[in-house]
Amino acid sequence: MILVVKLGGSVLGKAELRQHLCRQLAEVAQDQHELVVVHGGGQQLTDLSQRLGDPIVQHQGRRVTDEATLESAKMVFSAINRDLISELLAAGVFAVGIASYDGGLITCRRRPPISLTRTNASGPQGVERIDFGLVGEIESIDPSVLERFWESGFTPVISCLGADRDGQIFNINADTLAAELAVALQANRLVSISDVNGIYLDVDNPSSCLEQLTAGEARQLLQEGRLTNGMVPKVQTALGVLEKGVSAVQIVSGLTRNTLVDALDEKAGTTLTP
Repeated sequence: MILVVKLGGSVLGKAELRQHLCRQLAEVAQDQHELVVVHGGGQQLTDLSQRLGDPIVQHQGRRVTDEATLESAKMVFSAINRDLISELLAAGVFAVGIASYDGGLITCRRRPPISLTRTNASGPQGVERIDFGLVGEIESIDPSVLERFWESGFTPVISCLGADRDGQIFNINADTLAAELAVALQANRLVSISDVNGIYLDVDNPSSCLEQLTAGEARQLLQEGRLTNGMVPKVQTALGVLEKGVSAVQIVSGLTRNTLVDALDEKAGTTLTP
């Protein structure tokens, strides 16, 4: 089974939690699954930017990345990658850490500016042009790079730094990177591990977490406006992945024990299927 596991920055900040996740990944790898790990680091990047006094600007949940922020991203994402590799090796996984552009795995282009309508209580106040700076959009993927790692017995662990054909490095959204890799590999599952237990109808009501959800049911919930704002992008990303051939998407919390192993047995989080 081909598995793409995305680890959010929210579950990578504490060494004990990170090490427990690495032990679970080792257990999964021992089952002969073809495994790819993608990690973010948004919270850690925010923390470093604040310490350095660099501005933090976001639009539509996406970070504007200037030169200073990109330099911080290089440091943060590389540090997270190094920690993960050492802990996976200690857990018995032959892990190799790369940025997404290493070996020509992914080629990016700069994200074009977008136009947003500014509004207040009086209504629309005009259109604002938003330039995200050094943020990349994925242009192409070469899955054979990952296949060669698997053939050699290695598990690739990928950070969300990309580059274009001219060598310019970009910051990439980790959820997008994981989703696009899952599609390119036609993965059996994409498992997203963060600090969210799954998809909730009401984030204040733990019992409203949905265990199973078909694509049709998810679309209906979106149309009816029954999902909270934080759940909407997660469901939209999952639907896009399912529509392109990935067999299942799971959203689980990394704050509980054995969550990855339980998720593969469909005993944790929310599983979305076509």
